[in-house]
Amino acid sequence: MAAVMFGILIAFASCDNKKSSKSSDADDEDDKEQVDERDNGSSKKAAALKKVASLEDIETLSEYDLDDLDLSELNMDDIDFANINLDDLDEEQANNLLDLVVLVGSQELPMDAGDGITMQSIDKDDQSVSFVMEMAPEALQGITMEQFNQVLNMPELKEMMMQEMIKGLEGNDDFNKFAQVILVARKDMVIKFIDKESGDSANLTLSAADLRRIQNQ
Repeated sequence: MAAVMFGILIAFASCDNKKSSKSSDADDEDDKEQVDERDNGSSKKAAALKKVASLEDIETLSEYDLDDLDLSELNMDDIDFANINLDDLDEEQANNLLDLVVLVGSQELPMDAGDGITMQSIDKDDQSVSFVMEMAPEALQGITMEQFNQVLNMPELKEMMMQEMIKGLEGNDDFNKFAQVILVARKDMVIKFIDKESGDSANLTLSAADLRRIQNQ
């Protein structure tokens, strides 16, 4: 079961590589104008968000209710974690960025993570960012969700899984940057597993301390 866990995290960390890229002409246009103001008479949306690649772009998010932004031209590839100076990110900016990731990422779900596992949704609340994974029978390999939940709550087994996660994610810069945003936002990361047949669930919670360990390896 641990192998399934590592596969899920690694699949999530690299999921942006599965997204389709835009044409070079569209990218050039995005570089020129990242937020396009629209005439109130021609659109219900206050602005079209095309790219997020700097702290200034994140600051722009605070000027709008996200419901007022047109995100139709934005996908996860357009949220450029690599070029955002995350070291200067404050808690409010980190939460704004996470809100955007939840909205944009949700547009691209459900996503097949392989081995009978489907990422169904991403959620955010005051305490955590949650990834909901639906597991078909072949993913559970005969283990009930109750048994799986017991494993997730055994400190020694969780520690073993953490060590394997650290090994599996070594050098994965995308995951490390996302973990940094979650840390600055003061959130836990929760992976919720749901049995496709029974609806039973189990949670794995990665605390701030857990994320720092993964990030700093």
